Amino acid sequence: MGKKKEEKAVIVDEPMTPVPLDQRQNWVTPAVIFGGLEFCVPILMIGATLIGAFGIKGMVPVVLFTFLILTWGGNTLSGYIGAKTGLSSSVIARQGFGDKQAKFIIALVIGVISMGWWAIQTSVTGNALCVILGIDYTANRLAWAIVTIIVGFLFAIPSIIGYSSMKWTDYLAVPCGLLLCIAGIYLALKNVGWSNIMSYQGSGNISFAAGVTMLLGMNVSQFVIAADYTRYAKPKWKDNILIPLGIIAIGIPLVFIGAIMAAGNGTADIVAVMQNLGFPVWGFIVLWLASWTSQLVNNYTMGLSFSNIMNVTSNKGRATVTLVGTVLSIILSLWGILEHFQDLLSLAALLYPAIAGVMFVDFFARKEKWVDKLGWNFMATLAMVIGTAVGYVTTYVVKIGIPPLQSLLITGIVYYVAMKIKSKSAPDKFTEGMFE
Repeated sequence: MGKKKEEKAVIVDEPMTPVPLDQRQNWVTPAVIFGGLEFCVPILMIGATLIGAFGIKGMVPVVLFTFLILTWGGNTLSGYIGAKTGLSSSVIARQGFGDKQAKFIIALVIGVISMGWWAIQTSVTGNALCVILGIDYTANRLAWAIVTIIVGFLFAIPSIIGYSSMKWTDYLAVPCGLLLCIAGIYLALKNVGWSNIMSYQGSGNISFAAGVTMLLGMNVSQFVIAADYTRYAKPKWKDNILIPLGIIAIGIPLVFIGAIMAAGNGTADIVAVMQNLGFPVWGFIVLWLASWTSQLVNNYTMGLSFSNIMNVTSNKGRATVTLVGTVLSIILSLWGILEHFQDLLSLAALLYPAIAGVMFVDFFARKEKWVDKLGWNFMATLAMVIGTAVGYVTTYVVKIGIPPLQSLLITGIVYYVAMKIKSKSAPDKFTEGMFE
């Protein structure tokens, strides 16, 4: 009897294997991990940027629309697919894109962007720690490299161990980080005053759509990778509607915390703001906790994606792949990927919505069923290319609307129409089961 209970307590963490229903958890667990995903320094910095453009009152509709409508909706859909199938995002993509395309394009996109994002935040944290230790990271490159390597491995250990380790890390880190943010608000109110913060006037140099796009760009990857964590949740709509509360509960306050703290300092650099408020060591602790939780998610997702590419099916193999990916990510940090921060964000905002558009339409058009499809679905390729192109044009050429949302919708529509035409003119294994 005791042996059976012990076996049941072990969480399955094999990337290609559906999580058994008897090992699914209450919605609170993935919600807490999503809170950790959202708890990151760039969210604070976006809050600081938004108040500079809109003022504290003007940014309210931007934040609420982005989180309560777009983010909640996209995460619910992606989360439900993960819970229903019990599979990771890069594996789910095999049905719509085909295993070859999912392996060499989708998993690669997810894995590389997650790796790059992890490397960038590791670089930021390494730089901040150097400042506090009195190390000039622009001159003493050896000391900077040692600090960055140590920071990187400390970030990575829980994600290498697996999902259960990440869960307890977030349970501890998120509340502690929020307490430190509250301390920052207290110091901002003490130094600036509530009335001055509320009356702070923005420059008006960012439109509503641009503000939404900026904020959504931070979360749009979750429209794809949410399944990596909700595959441990129960396959019920109710649970997956509630799970994004972790993002909402953390994201909205953090945006406004960043705004309030920056209102009296005139900079969007949150670390500098915290140092100016009088606690440089605390500033680093906040940075550490905020980066740690989101870093776990980035590294874990990278490991799952690369495991899919290499057909790794065991938990031990996933851990090994994640460790190797961690080493490569640290090399990226040392190489100087921080200088390409904006390029990585732009790439994510263009590619993730297109991937999500295909996955959403494919799963629900098949009446919530999943079957592994071998080969390469060129209709998915076509839809993704067109959706990405729409996102690019509306971001850089004709600036109109909310590019990530438009990319997602156009991709989904093109994919559905293309598959409908193909099912009538040249049906194959990819159209099978989609319009029955």
